[in-house]
Amino acid sequence: MLRHEEKGIVDTVIMTNTTDDNVFVRVKVRDNRIAEIGDKFASRHGQKGVIGILLNQEDMPFTESGIVPDLIINPHAIPSRMTIGQLLESIAGKYAALSGHIVDGTPFEGVNEKTLREELEKYGFKSTGKEIMYNGLTGEKMVAEVFIGIVYYQKLHHMVSDKIHARARGPVQILTRQPTEGRAREGGLRFGEMERDCLIAYGASSILQDVLLEMSDPTYIYVCKKCYSMAYFDSKKNSFNCHFCGYHQDIAKVKVAYAFKLLLQELMSMCIIQDLLLKKR
Repeated sequence: MLRHEEKGIVDTVIMTNTTDDNVFVRVKVRDNRIAEIGDKFASRHGQKGVIGILLNQEDMPFTESGIVPDLIINPHAIPSRMTIGQLLESIAGKYAALSGHIVDGTPFEGVNEKTLREELEKYGFKSTGKEIMYNGLTGEKMVAEVFIGIVYYQKLHHMVSDKIHARARGPVQILTRQPTEGRAREGGLRFGEMERDCLIAYGASSILQDVLLEMSDPTYIYVCKKCYSMAYFDSKKNSFNCHFCGYHQDIAKVKVAYAFKLLLQELMSMCIIQDLLLKKR
């Protein structure tokens, strides 16, 4: 079954029989995806990251020969992770593209780094793999030389279109009447203790009440003003009733979280009674 937020084109339909001779149908759905901000990519050296910005080709920096990179990565990703293989792949890829030769990229064999450097110089490039680049927006020459080369990147399964999640109103749990959990069940976004602490620090108590009561599980209960226990409204007799005091009108209507009402009733089932002390607002 397709989940509520999924879409696609039916690619294959397989019909077969199970060992119990039941009909078994498997439908494969495909979806054409274009890379967007938040999508995850990685090189073959474990250098993974998400797209932070998408630029038009004319706004990207370019080399002297007019080559525009497909991808810009932060150089701070190299020293701490020590993925030297990526730097070698960049130089080797550059040489392979220029010469048309296949370069062995395995770590313990293959072409020597010194040989790659010498070969690059033969084609008129710097042996370091660095090139002068120009700002795509202003056309000005950049002060620093930029390390540029060919590296194989792959798209990872973590795509923002599979993770994006928001909700206004939606399904609630039967027991607690609170919003369901998780994206697949159209769940609410969890407002945890630390988020609550932030609102308390700001003194935004009305927002806190909105988030933790109005947007969650508000309900009304009746409280007896004589014995401070939970009461109820008898629709047949059209009057309020307290389990201990009987029928009388001295009963208050209080707005509480349904989970709190549930807690009171669970405690009652264990023979623990609570006094609900009331104050005038």
